[in-house]
Amino acid sequence: MKKSGVNRITPLGRSHSLAGIDFQAGAALLINKPSGITSFGVVRQVRKLIGVQKVGHAGTLDPAATGLLILLTGKATRSQSEFMALDKEYSAQILLGVETTTWDLDGEVIEKKAVPLIKKTDLEALVADRFSGEIDQIPPAFSAVKQQGVPSYRRARRGQPIKLESRKVRVHEIEIQDWTSPEITLRVSCSSGFYVRSLAHDVGAAIGCGGTLKQLVRTRIGPHHLEEALSLDELAVKLSQCPI
Repeated sequence: MKKSGVNRITPLGRSHSLAGIDFQAGAALLINKPSGITSFGVVRQVRKLIGVQKVGHAGTLDPAATGLLILLTGKATRSQSEFMALDKEYSAQILLGVETTTWDLDGEVIEKKAVPLIKKTDLEALVADRFSGEIDQIPPAFSAVKQQGVPSYRRARRGQPIKLESRKVRVHEIEIQDWTSPEITLRVSCSSGFYVRSLAHDVGAAIGCGGTLKQLVRTRIGPHHLEEALSLDELAVKLSQCPI
């Protein structure tokens, strides 16, 4: 039986040598995306470093977000959809009492409300009841979800009305790691297609004070962990050490 792209491509990270790697023939790289750059911005930098034009990512991260990004090069880009379908894990910080246009701190503040007194045990019960297992989730208006072939974020930037349909996503695990009002820090393991910005917005709505995503780190994609990932500087150093 023919192996899938995910099974026959081993993503390369900090513990791997890049000597002799044919990036044109196809490879996968585990990259630790920094804040303040788009996922495509990372792609552009990696193209220059490896000297191959055909590079793509297997699941975007917002500019402010950090963490694990899998890049595919050359013929390995054919396996993009298979890598994108892998489950994800995130560490997220939600700011309660604030609503923004983008459901994160990159957007304009729409409304501020007082955060009610709530115990950590009550928050744990809330997320376990409302945000675990298979749930319906509406993606943010400022997202890459397409309407009539146009990404919704483009319509949102033009001030055009956006109405995205809810869709089924799955939360495998959700754990509140810290609750220091007005901020919740949680770990969430979820299916592909899950929006943590939507989770932040929906948790705030469930509590009644609104909420927005303050910080996001992607810590795992499938079996691959952030600890394995190379920073862009580390990638440049590894490549410079490869024999010509």
